[in-house]
Amino acid sequence: MVNQGDLSAQTASVQSLPEDADHQCEVDKRLFAGSYIATGSNHHNLDQTPDINAPTSSPADFHPNIAASDTSEQAEDQEPDLWDLLASELDMKVPNNRTIRYYKRWYVNNPYHVEKVTARAEPFLYYIYQQVNARDLPIELVLLPFVESSFDQFAYSHKGAAGLWQFTEPTGKTFGLEIIKGYDGRRDIVYSTDAALDLLEYLYDKFDGNWLHAIAAYNTGGGRVRTAIKQNKKQGKSTDFWSLKLPKETRHYVPKLLAMADLVKHHGYRYDIPLHSIKAEPVLEEITISRRVKLGTVAAYSGLSSKELYHFNPGYTAGYTRKNKDNKILMPMKNKTQFFEHKNARTYAKQNYEVYDIQAGDSLNQLAYINNISVDIIKQVNNLSDATIFAGQKLLIPHLTSND
Repeated sequence: MVNQGDLSAQTASVQSLPEDADHQCEVDKRLFAGSYIATGSNHHNLDQTPDINAPTSSPADFHPNIAASDTSEQAEDQEPDLWDLLASELDMKVPNNRTIRYYKRWYVNNPYHVEKVTARAEPFLYYIYQQVNARDLPIELVLLPFVESSFDQFAYSHKGAAGLWQFTEPTGKTFGLEIIKGYDGRRDIVYSTDAALDLLEYLYDKFDGNWLHAIAAYNTGGGRVRTAIKQNKKQGKSTDFWSLKLPKETRHYVPKLLAMADLVKHHGYRYDIPLHSIKAEPVLEEITISRRVKLGTVAAYSGLSSKELYHFNPGYTAGYTRKNKDNKILMPMKNKTQFFEHKNARTYAKQNYEVYDIQAGDSLNQLAYINNISVDIIKQVNNLSDATIFAGQKLLIPHLTSND
């Protein structure tokens, strides 16, 4: 990660490698939104997502054991996971140069590392994808924490960088992260992701729309990248990333990201890598706590242990939320619903939700009409992909007023 001023290099420790190696169901279009009537069936809620990470077709470039048979027809019947979604949207050009070939080979030949890091990413990857996608940024940036911190939200480098995005304290504060006793915004998933994307957009603008320059500057600082560009211009050389004289770490940083992106883009048929299967749907939801409260209390209301809630919210190092601040606490959807069922939830939460138990015969249209809100709001709050509901299901019904 980068520092203030010239945003100098402050990345997390990632294994150093030799520089010279060559080595639900679709909504029936006849039905308008919200018109499904609840029945007693819960078949839409069953977890039947198949494992699609197995190889499906042509041999891998760097792995001798990948299956050669073409199973694309079977894959068509399987529900895509998040890696498939990312693969369909990754579009940065990946050169076939020695450094990138080395890192692709290294990842393929170290499957335990890939499986461990991608499993660690599961709670946060879809959230980060949503934020990157909402800003219309390159999807490759979703994978940046793979290089920065190995998706370890507790990562802390010897240079003082912390969190998934490896912010140093000066840069974190520059981009709006609060770092005080008992709370470190660099480790807060919500706020650090927002700050990291702000920084990347800032660097992208500073380097005239060149993403490789911006990513390099994220690692080593804008000053070093600008100096390298100026030196090449004076010497009549190309100023593309691959021609710049940058620190060794940075010259490997960008290839690591592009190598991983290329492996994800072609996983399952060109490269055999054990990406931990992750559903293409939200894993965590936000609850905004507007006052100081022990994290353990929020956990107890939500049916989680303190350790589980802290795992999703590592910024709260003292175990308390901040006073008179919007504390965006992440937890799984089922636990968010349980939190708002607790009689004391309104004491702490900024939002105001009623938990409604669906009865046979209910529909989203009916619930929206009764509560004077839209069907889309109910679907958004409850992460419903369509209007299908079932008896016994619990839905959060937002009120139009808040406690702030």
